[in-house]
Amino acid sequence: MRSQFPFGGKHQRSGSHLEACQECAATVRRERQYLERLRQAPVPPASEDLTARLLARTHELAAQPEAPAGPTGSRMAARALAFTAGGTMAAAGVLAVGAFTAAGDPVAGEPSGTEAAFSHVSSQSPTDGRPLDPAQLASLRSEGWACPELQAMGFHLEAARAVLVEGQPAVELRLTDGAHHATVTEQHPSKPGAGTSQAWSLTPASATYRTAGLTITYRSDLPAARADDALPILKNVADAATEGVAASVPEPSAGKSGEPLESRLERGISKIAALFTP
Repeated sequence: MRSQFPFGGKHQRSGSHLEACQECAATVRRERQYLERLRQAPVPPASEDLTARLLARTHELAAQPEAPAGPTGSRMAARALAFTAGGTMAAAGVLAVGAFTAAGDPVAGEPSGTEAAFSHVSSQSPTDGRPLDPAQLASLRSEGWACPELQAMGFHLEAARAVLVEGQPAVELRLTDGAHHATVTEQHPSKPGAGTSQAWSLTPASATYRTAGLTITYRSDLPAARADDALPILKNVADAATEGVAASVPEPSAGKSGEPLESRLERGISKIAALFTP
């Protein structure tokens, strides 16, 4: 197969040869255009930690064992890149610039915005019934879960665990005031925005509040007159949690992918390696 770079043998970079050989002239033009794009591309500053991880990933790709079948050119190119960038941090910076530029924007259709945020939140909640401690509940609250403990009604947390409700991750809180008990189960849908927004569903045994982002079910052995006091509290914390996650996820602006820098650089390394594959 013909190499992407035809120089060698009769092909030369001399001016007279480039005037006569359209193939070599086109190759030189592509090289110059690519270098010009690299010089003009805006690149976010990479921390020393990110640069070190980028180098480690490059060496990891280069050190992978040979597969019995399949293309090997990319792995050989990764090894070449590892040798090139492994010596100095400055060379790593050059590699990062090239990788960032070569990566381009991610493929359309990947989860982003609120959907990605809720997917991340759900992934933080195990669903095997394991107990959750106060630190884990605080972490979930910071990621969009309400986890209400109804302290205004005199309740405090007795136990919390991660469960699965109708195939979706959920957090179950068991509360007590010393004489009575309440159970609050919070569930997040797999697709945010699905379902009825801000609606109560009441039965003699429970009350369920649904928003576009979460569902809270409440049960208590309190007398009915007192049990109802929890409804406005649960509504407020559920709405606040939903609005908090929506506000924390900025709308993607035109031309901005929102992709993590590490992912873009890794994609860029793969594309650069592909350029050197015959």
